[in-house]
This record gives sequence, structure tokens and C-alpha cells, in this order.
Amino acid sequence: MDRLRIVLGCAVVAVLCCVVLNCGKGPFSPLVTKGELLAAPLEIEIDGRAYTIEPFLWRDFMPGDHSAGSDLMAVVFITAVDGQPFPADVDATFLWVINGDKVWATELSEELRPPDQSHLYQLEEVARDGPKWDVGTEVEVVVRVTKQSGSAYLLRATGEKIGATY
Repeated sequence: MDRLRIVLGCAVVAVLCCVVLNCGKGPFSPLVTKGELLAAPLEIEIDGRAYTIEPFLWRDFMPGDHSAGSDLMAVVFITAVDGQPFPADVDATFLWVINGDKVWATELSEELRPPDQSHLYQLEEVARDGPKWDVGTEVEVVVRVTKQSGSAYLLRATGEKIGATY
């Protein structure tokens, strides 16, 4: 019996260590309430420059692997309103898409492709493998924008509709 308690105690400690060591990592972080997400501004200022978000959300229904409809995908453009080149020390790292009571939370990734020379004032990030929400659903989109110095900002777009490719 004592041996079982020791084994269970070690298992609990191991799980707690995993949770603590993974704080700030993975799809469930950063921890932000739905209220904080919905209160995020539509424009932020970093170092005296204004930024907005332009999200594009869709599901793929093209014939082939996704004829029944792919998971939700998102491309997010963070735009420097002044049209000047996007600063290298600013990044978008996390995405939340809010559909009523449901929230899709995921890390953003940069897909390696040549930068569009006519849009150097924008940062492009991608998210894949979202939920299969209906095309036409209106959602709120929030992105966590970070600066290398450690500052973090929430930036929101409202009334975005999920589109489709056929």
C-alpha cells in the first residue's frame, strides 16, 4: 500500500513538473480570458507606429482530399498603417478565433516564401487545422503581437466571415 502511494505521488509530481515546464508553450497559452480578447483594440501602437490586422479565414471544399471541407485555415496580415517597412523586431505569435461561445486558440507560423515586394509594410502569418465551422459564420479574430523586448499586445478584427474555396 505504501509502495502504491509512493508511485502515485511520483506520478503526480511528474505531471505537475510537466505542466510547470510547459507554461507559456503550446496551444493553450498565453492564457487570456474571452472578455480580454473581445476588449482588444482594433488598432495598436508600438514605438509610435500604428498597426491593424487583416485576417482571411476559409475552408477548402475543392475536389480531392478536402471535398467534404477542410479544417478552418487563417492567413493574418499585420499591417503598419504608415506604409513603411514592417519592423524586424515585431511578430505575431498567437491567434484566437471567437465564434460565440467557442474559441479556436492556436500558434501562428510563418510560411517560407519570398516576401511580396509591394507589401513590405505587412507581416503575414498562417494558422491551420482549426475547427470545421460553417462557411459564412461571423467571428472575431484576435492576434497576440509581440516585440523582441518582451512587450505583448492584443489586436482584434471584428465581424470577419469564414469563406470557402470550391
